[in-house]
Amino acid sequence: MNDKISFTHAIKDELAQKDISKNCAKSVIGAFIKLNGNVVFSKDNDRLILKTETSSTAKYIYRLLKENYPFLLISFSFRKSMKLYKATEYLININGGVHDLFKDLKMDLLEDKIPYELQDKEEKIKGYLIGTFLASGSCTNPVSSNYHLELVVNDENYTHSLLKMINKIKSVKFEFKMIKRRNKYLIYLKRSDQIVNFLAFINADNSCLEFENIRMDRDFSNSTNRLMNCDSYNFKKTIENSKKQIEEISVVEKKLGVDNLQNAKLKALCKARLANPEANYSELAQIISEELDETVSKSNVNHLFIKLRKMVENYEKNQ
Repeated sequence: MNDKISFTHAIKDELAQKDISKNCAKSVIGAFIKLNGNVVFSKDNDRLILKTETSSTAKYIYRLLKENYPFLLISFSFRKSMKLYKATEYLININGGVHDLFKDLKMDLLEDKIPYELQDKEEKIKGYLIGTFLASGSCTNPVSSNYHLELVVNDENYTHSLLKMINKIKSVKFEFKMIKRRNKYLIYLKRSDQIVNFLAFINADNSCLEFENIRMDRDFSNSTNRLMNCDSYNFKKTIENSKKQIEEISVVEKKLGVDNLQNAKLKALCKARLANPEANYSELAQIISEELDETVSKSNVNHLFIKLRKMVENYEKNQ
């Protein structure tokens, strides 16, 4: 199994373990059906077949369907794929209740628009993107310098609908690009910070941290010699970043109060930065680790500062 497949599966396995609200669940289901659903029409009863090559995804979608639509007649099966590497395909067969399911989701597989009811809140957009990634998403392992996260779509008009929905997100902005590859359409991210933000947005927190850890460790190893010759530049950059971070902490202090932060690591980081304006991320990580009596890496520190920046941006937007 190559790195792209293994890291993608790790993300999907993580998403399949998360609990979500009923509204969010419907968006997950709707997106997954749109991309992986195949309706078999018959005189007596229409059937819906969903397939995936990830067992955790199959079990997750099966569970969401059973929990939210108990009237469905569902069976579960698997088979060997016809592809060269002969992966196992997991099938969710909905043998009854398909019409009522589609009616509740306000969707039609022939439509190229995303139902408003599945994207009228940011929570639902999150769910829709979770379902989309589970159905057709992939992400390269950050061990490679070729950072790439993509969502594959069959229809061009639907691709534009997906991008339009993504642009409605207010908490974070994504810069997806679109390309046609053979008979498929792809929307993708290449920048590592955008990929990290996307993984965080869809609640793949562990994968997000792993991506950052691997990327930062790889980048650090590859640039050790260069960094040794840039001490003065790095110190200047640390001071500049520190100044911005102290300003952001000041905003949080005015709006909420640092002591009122529920995230213990973020609270400790804010206090450590105020007390140590010249400290780099490794030094801050050590200070926090000693204070909290648990291991905190420099990538954790970076992720926490990203979270701090988002908090400040949200405060500024809501002024």
